[in-house]
Amino acid sequence: MFPSRLRLRLRPGSKVIVMSDAAPQNHGFSFGRVLMLAVPLALVVWGANKIYSNNVQQEADARGQRTTLTGLFGGPIEGTSLDKAYKDADDDMLADAPKDAADLKDPEEINFSYVASSDTDKEEETWSELVAALEKNTGKKVNLVSYADTAEQMRALKSGDLHVTAFSTGETPGAVNAAGFIPVACFADKNGDYRITMKIIVPADSPIEKIPDLKDRRMTFVRPRSNTGCTAALVLLMDKHNMQPERDYKWGFSYGHENSIKGIAKKDFQAAAVASDILDRMIAAGDIEKDSVKVIYESEPFPPSVLGYAYNLTPELQKAISSTLVDFDWKGTGLEKRYGASGTVKFAAVNYKDDWKAVRDIRDSGSELLGQLAAQ
Repeated sequence: MFPSRLRLRLRPGSKVIVMSDAAPQNHGFSFGRVLMLAVPLALVVWGANKIYSNNVQQEADARGQRTTLTGLFGGPIEGTSLDKAYKDADDDMLADAPKDAADLKDPEEINFSYVASSDTDKEEETWSELVAALEKNTGKKVNLVSYADTAEQMRALKSGDLHVTAFSTGETPGAVNAAGFIPVACFADKNGDYRITMKIIVPADSPIEKIPDLKDRRMTFVRPRSNTGCTAALVLLMDKHNMQPERDYKWGFSYGHENSIKGIAKKDFQAAAVASDILDRMIAAGDIEKDSVKVIYESEPFPPSVLGYAYNLTPELQKAISSTLVDFDWKGTGLEKRYGASGTVKFAAVNYKDDWKAVRDIRDSGSELLGQLAAQ
């Protein structure tokens, strides 16, 4: 059979010619076939770009988070061991005094400072009697000096311009490891107890009742490197509650425990991490009303600010300074006037290796958290 609609034309001596009305096949350009190829290819490209964009965004977020945390921790977290410039033969985690007598320092005058701060209004009144006792026991003139920031204070200690000084709880490991600071005595109560805690406080009528309630709120820290005012709370939020700054809550610095506490009492701040001893002292002094703040968290105990000296002072000078601090009678002094109402009435000898273990552990946890972000 012939295909449908075929016509035959026969001529004598001619061949048979087959003709068809069917449309000829076109193997040239086809828009449909182009679409069939282009659409899947576009989807593949779009998907690849989407994955690439997400990866870029994730990397950017991780970098931003690392930058934020590094700033909150006060820079890259230093190790918990001494700088190579120092020796520790007795394994007390403190720099040994130089063995060569030529490397020991016996300054004609001693420079003494308290913790670096922008608030120095009452320092002379507070420390005058202790300065006099140091002069009597060392036989040297003692100058009361002050520093606005810890970095400047540490440089002065390391260079030999500062001889007797104090550091806050969180700044002490850095001063020990990098500047040869030797902690001697902490503020203590009548029983010699020198423990404080980190408290997270909120205004008394705040709806915030527990740590998860801090999500999408603003957390106020004191300053970088402050253990009770920043680091302990930061690690707690991240490590125990998976709450990261910027992602889960806003944050800022007050640059003073007193500023944070007053800010909470006045409802200027939503939440703040502060040292328990400073909170107690401000309540006892009438600086704030006890019922103006609410505590939503209290940490394990830490040592408070500590006084000490430079590692390379002569043994005689070290002994005189240590005995003056530990045996100093606060009764009737500026120290009693300023701190006595909160129950702090004396100095107590400390053991850095044991007493600062919890603080070093927090720093290690912070370093581990930064390492995890770096690996993402």
